[in-house]
Parts: sequence; structure tokens; C-alpha cells
Amino acid sequence: MPMHDWTFLGLSIDWTTGTARLELESYTGPEILTAIGLRGVVVPRRFPWGPSLSINKCRGPDRIEGGAGRLVIEMQSGDEIELIADQFVMPTAA
Repeated sequence: MPMHDWTFLGLSIDWTTGTARLELESYTGPEILTAIGLRGVVVPRRFPWGPSLSINKCRGPDRIEGGAGRLVIEMQSGDEIELIADQFVMPTAA
């Protein structure tokens, strides 16, 4: 998924519906990545490689045990944002 150098702006979770929305900024403007049927999310903010708002790369979504999908966004800070969900709606520019 070509999201290199996109900016990660924010994450919101609707606990009731089990939906997560990631707000991103691509070269062409705002983008949204949606996780539906959210089962888990890990969002470290430790900056092991130094502070950055930019995405280095995105892996997935890949199917994992139980039929869910796993998506990992590696930040240029070295942090890895991981989402596990039933379905992902990927950004249109990706």
C-alpha cells in the first residue's frame, strides 16, 4: 500500500459500532482509512527513531487466525500502529 510520506493526523474509535477511522493526509489531500468490526488496536507513541508525523509504510491488510484482517502502519518515528478488524476500507489514493 503506497502511503509513504503521508501524514497521520488522528484516530477515532466508535466503541458502540466497533469502527475506527484513521485520518490521513496524502499528496492529493485528506484521506480516511476505516476499520469495521474492530477487534483490537495498538497505538504506541514512543518515537524510537525520533519524532515524526509521517508514514513510512503500510503492511496489509492480511488475513489472520479467526478470519479477521491485520493492518500495520509503520510510522517514520519507528512506532507501529496495528489494527485488527473484520473489514478495512482503504483510502482512495492508496
